[in-house]
Amino acid sequence: MNKPLVSIVVISYNQAKYIKENLDSLKAQTYPNWELIVADDASPDNSVEEFKNWLKENNVNAKKLFHTKNTGLATVLNEALDLCEGKYLKFIAADDYLHPECLEESVKSLEEKSDEYGMVFTDFYPVNDSGVSVDFSIYYENKDYFNEDYSLKDNQLIKYNCIIAPTTLVKKEAILSTGKYDPSLLLEDHHRWLMINEKYKILFINKKLAYYRVLPTGITGKRHNRMIEEDIYLRIKYDKNGINKKQIFDYICSRYRKNTKIPDFIINEYLKYPHRVKRLSFFLKNKIHPYLFYIFTKIYKR
Repeated sequence: MNKPLVSIVVISYNQAKYIKENLDSLKAQTYPNWELIVADDASPDNSVEEFKNWLKENNVNAKKLFHTKNTGLATVLNEALDLCEGKYLKFIAADDYLHPECLEESVKSLEEKSDEYGMVFTDFYPVNDSGVSVDFSIYYENKDYFNEDYSLKDNQLIKYNCIIAPTTLVKKEAILSTGKYDPSLLLEDHHRWLMINEKYKILFINKKLAYYRVLPTGITGKRHNRMIEEDIYLRIKYDKNGINKKQIFDYICSRYRKNTKIPDFIINEYLKYPHRVKRLSFFLKNKIHPYLFYIFTKIYKR
């Protein structure tokens, strides 16, 4: 098997206590040909010191991307991407870590496939803060996510994002051909998978090859609402077959009837949605009062 270079980007933000376990898992990889980029987005903890200490103690060279001002994940990803020289890329948060055969199995699977495939992802072990196994909601063996050859079904990511980021290995060309990461989005991973899936097939390896840390989120109400809004936005943007038509309609109607602000980026995307409901589009486009829409809907149902 060819052993092309893999660029591994480890990104920390306040994850100092996990860095050693993450980097130890990279050093333990059975696949030999990889480069390391370590990044920190101005963590207030000692993440940078942890990176530097581990690199020195283990005599490992790495490209360093240490911010003195917090810029957000997308900016870090874009800057790290410019440093990557490998054919394949793995982006991983510092609190996650890998099975020793993760890189070898992932590279082997993509090298054996045609150029139609742009990335691979695997099953995983969900673990808590202490590395103890916990329950998690993705059970690949019980879900109709895949074709017979374990390629991801075309519409799967529009219905539900079943890809866990640390399990992925992506061709650099697949990322470059789909553009830079969007700093305006919190769901940058889901957006990336959707863009790649428009151009490439995505392969699943039915082996647990990564450890995904399931932690209390601490997500604020405002941030949580933004993530829900982005999820709807992505469903609208990439739904070519109307799979999410009812869910999208119900979400927008619910907010509209309650006179709850609908973000412009959702409205603008919905007005371009090929499966939009025309009466709703008319009211949104013309900014007609929600009460009139409610009355109209009541009459329309009769």
